[in-house]
Amino acid sequence: MNSYSQADWDSAAPHPSMVVEPYLMGTGVVTGDESSRVLSPPHSHPDAMLAWCYRGTVWVRLRDAMWRLAPGQGVWIPAHTPHTAGHERGSVGCYTYIPDSGLLAPLVDVTRVLVPRAVQEMLLHLGTTDMDTGLRVRVQAVLIEMMQQPTPDPVNGWGEVPLPADERVRALVQSVLRDPGDARTARQLFADHGLHERTVLRVFTREVGMSFGQWRTGVRLTQAARLIVDGTPVGAAAHRCGYSTTSAFSAAFKERFGMTPRQHVARVNADSAHHLYWR
Repeated sequence: MNSYSQADWDSAAPHPSMVVEPYLMGTGVVTGDESSRVLSPPHSHPDAMLAWCYRGTVWVRLRDAMWRLAPGQGVWIPAHTPHTAGHERGSVGCYTYIPDSGLLAPLVDVTRVLVPRAVQEMLLHLGTTDMDTGLRVRVQAVLIEMMQQPTPDPVNGWGEVPLPADERVRALVQSVLRDPGDARTARQLFADHGLHERTVLRVFTREVGMSFGQWRTGVRLTQAARLIVDGTPVGAAAHRCGYSTTSAFSAAFKERFGMTPRQHVARVNADSAHHLYWR
């Protein structure tokens, strides 16, 4: 995903509401082309937004964090929160906007959720089907109630990647996100980006609460978790994410997730929510 400076985030443009009265919501659908792309620079909406993935992988970026969404996974973003999004090749991302007045409960924090399959299909159906205004509003009201129902906690291995805001490490961060399996050592990366090791340590400790090495490991393992669930062999996933041996990767994976890679895949495949929503 393209990088943006803090000045870009500070000047995030407010977009107009996507909801037209008397309707209670609006949903935009974006189909990825043959290349990964970012939809737009940082911006905000006057309405709460549920960003959710229908197919492939969708990235949602906030000022200080990035969320990777697989099919059936979504993130609620409060109104007036600067954000941007990107789609990997061939992905389909959806963005449902609801004014605060239409929500059953106030939306204060960024919140990860599972979007029920029935809700996904009905939101898409509303976008392509003509119907009586009264009926549409009643259906939307039911969908809002369903969307704000508590859902099972999503399977571990996806979610937030914390991002430091300090401009000095922006190129370094983007380099790791772009290629988690880069074989260069931390010191080599620092040198190639003109950074002092102590500077990087201070920034990551202060802004994400961990060392650069811990953060890089988290990025690698989060990516690896997605790869093996997608069917990539464990050894291949390990290599793509920077591990020279499968045993070293499995040990690191178990330390982070509390289970081996194969146990993780088995759990995901057995999880009812994942089974219902994954495409």
